[in-house]
This record gives sequence, C-alpha cells and structure tokens, in this order.
Amino acid sequence: MNLSGKLDGIVLQITPTGDLHSRIALFTAEYGLQSVLLRKSKKTGLSAHPDLFDHLECTLKVPTSGSGLPFVREWNVAQKRFFLAQDHRIFQTAGEIARLFLANGNHLLEPEPLYQLLIKSLDSLKSGKSCLVHIKTLFVFAQSEGLPVKQAWLPELCRESQKKAKIILSTKLADFTEIPDGSDLILKSLRNWLNAETELQC
Repeated sequence: MNLSGKLDGIVLQITPTGDLHSRIALFTAEYGLQSVLLRKSKKTGLSAHPDLFDHLECTLKVPTSGSGLPFVREWNVAQKRFFLAQDHRIFQTAGEIARLFLANGNHLLEPEPLYQLLIKSLDSLKSGKSCLVHIKTLFVFAQSEGLPVKQAWLPELCRESQKKAKIILSTKLADFTEIPDGSDLILKSLRNWLNAETELQC
C-alpha cells in the first residue's frame, strides 16, 4: 500500500483504541479485510464519524517505519445504510454477515467477488427477508472459496428441506411473497455444516 494511498471499503467493525483513535476494519475490493486507525472527532452528529456498514473512502498515511496500521488522513462516507438499524432482526443479520467477513476475510486470493457479495447482501436486507439473504450469502461465500457446499451439504438435508433450499438458492428475493416454512432450520443446518466440516467460521 502506498504511503499516501487511497482505500475504500465497507465498515465492518469499529473498536476504540484509546482516547484519540478508533480501529476500523474495512472489507475492500482490492485487499480484502484491512484495518486502519482513525482519529476521533470532537464534533458531534451524523457526519462526525463513520458508522457500521458505511461505504468509506479514505486517504491514508502509512507509518514511515513500515510497520503498524495506516492512519486515515481524510475520509468520506460514500454511502450510509440507515435502514439496517431500523429493524432488530435485520441489524442482527447484518452483524452476522459482518462477522462472516471479519472471520474469513484475510488472505483472500480474489477478494473482489466477495466484496460485491457483501454489498449485495447488505443492500438486499432492505427487502426484510433476512433469513433468505443469510442463507444465500453463506452459500455463495462457501462456493467462492471452492467448498463443496452444493455437493456435500445439500444431500444431507431431508428431501423436503432439499427442495426448499434449492428454491431459496435459485429464486430472486423479489419473487418471494413469503418466507418458506423451515427456512430458519435450513440456515441453522448450513451454518452447522460450514463450522463443522470446513475452515470457515460463521
């Protein structure tokens, strides 16, 4: 990363590191998961600091020693997602999706497709169909990492659940008039399989 390089990505975590700075975890198209240090503002209000799930654009300064986290010199929020905080279940699902990318977002060979997946998943939560979004996100993430989720997980489901899972995965969110019965159990099964049978943490 250049000394005065630019970086933009989705804010997945904000951690205070003292009185003056916060550590911000961004998922970016170029580098995958990256952390930067942002000086806390004395201002108040919505524009005083980035929020979770913001699309953040940064100009960075990397320490001359070559080690340590880069500092944010300037920043701008290109997009906010206020709707995620307006419903508890939607916000909870957004947090679980963020944890998926935080736990598995390092050392990715091709982060660009997963960056696009993250944006699509967060924006799709506006539909209110959080369980379906979560299932689709986990499935596509696993497939993008080369995991045999279609070949190994789906056959483990009972016939009825297999049928519903295939419908969920192949149908656009806009085409669902209601959430299929048992979707929560399908989500639980997929998460359990990924945690037990793969290196993904979800």
